[in-house]
Amino acid sequence: MMLLKDIYPETNCDIEVKGIQTDSRYIKEGDLFLPLTGKNFTGDEFLIDAITKGAIGIVTNKMLTNLTVPIIIVDNLRKELMRLVHLFYKYPYNELTMIGVTGTDGKTSVSTLTSFLLNHISRCANIGTNGIIYDNEVVDNLFTTPILTENYRLLRKFSDSGISYVAMEVSSQGIANQRIEGILYDYAVFTNLSHEHLDTHKTMYNYFLTKLKLFKQLKKQGVMIINKDDYYAKFFEKYQNVIYYSLFLPSDYQAIHIRYYQNHTVFDLKAKDFILENLRVNRTEEYNIYNILPAIIIALKEGIDINLLYELLLDLPIIPGRLEKVPVRYPFDVYIDFAHTPNALKNVLTALRKKTKQKIILVCGAAGNKDKTKRPLMGTIATEYADYTIFTSEDPRLENPIDIIHDMKKMIDLENPNYKMIVNRKDALSYAFKIAKKDDIILVTGKGRENYFEENNMIYTYSDFDYLLDIKI
Repeated sequence: MMLLKDIYPETNCDIEVKGIQTDSRYIKEGDLFLPLTGKNFTGDEFLIDAITKGAIGIVTNKMLTNLTVPIIIVDNLRKELMRLVHLFYKYPYNELTMIGVTGTDGKTSVSTLTSFLLNHISRCANIGTNGIIYDNEVVDNLFTTPILTENYRLLRKFSDSGISYVAMEVSSQGIANQRIEGILYDYAVFTNLSHEHLDTHKTMYNYFLTKLKLFKQLKKQGVMIINKDDYYAKFFEKYQNVIYYSLFLPSDYQAIHIRYYQNHTVFDLKAKDFILENLRVNRTEEYNIYNILPAIIIALKEGIDINLLYELLLDLPIIPGRLEKVPVRYPFDVYIDFAHTPNALKNVLTALRKKTKQKIILVCGAAGNKDKTKRPLMGTIATEYADYTIFTSEDPRLENPIDIIHDMKKMIDLENPNYKMIVNRKDALSYAFKIAKKDDIILVTGKGRENYFEENNMIYTYSDFDYLLDIKI
């Protein structure tokens, strides 16, 4: 137990400190609150909310008065935050085997598959877009990479409960916003880099440099696991402890003799000193072979039984919202996918093309207040790789959804129009069902298994998956 006076003797306060928080949405009874300044807020506007929820003290770099809890003033609030999380949570990452996964595409799949394999060695927690997952429990997650204080709290909780491994999606936003500051990793995985977040990073190289920060937070014996087939792999050549994986280039771990079948894929995994022959994976997409390779490498490094590995690869779990088939009772198939980048959209459409000789009907949009430069690229890919595209609204936030759709249409060949604009997302999904024929495929992208819709500063409960289940035609 830690008392407030143990941290700040000048308060002479015997109240127990139960946690450290910088976001009032996470405040629980007994927490210390540090109101950090953000891009769109000062932090002070959340003080009353924090106190109402049970904050027992405010640590700030500003003069504050008329509050009902102790106020501790420090010179450097960010520096004090790092002192507090280390003092209170006691470097929990040193007690865990930490896996950080970054890249534009594949973070959720790689971290989920890694967690699945490692759970057959010892207990593994998974932090990412689909929630905070451990011991068959799923807790909603506000961000792909949680805020700093939440990460430290979770890691301490995992270690105290006997969990051995943590697989974590590390987004560029999470890195840029210092959500993993101070955390050290045993493995850092780089999946790829493609067009995304240029509204924030401005250039692809700046985007890469942000991702690279994860790889500078390795433990002494930490290992980088890098997709050698990606253009940006060359920038890791100057580092030590790098393991490369690939499908097409000679590397430390290369999938060779890849054979794709209707319900599975078979390949040999060639390493420096051995070959694992005829690995059978219950995935049929090239990009999913990329996703499983780092998980296999980490599992091998952690000593998984080879015979067990062969069994598990044929039993990999469905990842919610990642090319997930919706069980509708119609003579056509319906899939949802989180694809919201040009590269991801192209990959999933290419994969589905192999599953039907009929038409692919795509329902897609682009999120508001995000990277606008990717929109025309996505619109072009949509109309080139799908037989028919229905452009619709997708979390427009503060933008006009019609303007977003027009951005997506900027580079489309107007002489061969194979698309329609239906702004209302539910209407767009219903229309796709009306025009689909036997053995067609409907693909709905952008949101995956998200259960909300953002528009005009409001967040509504909504799920593509649930709505698709209920459509009647």
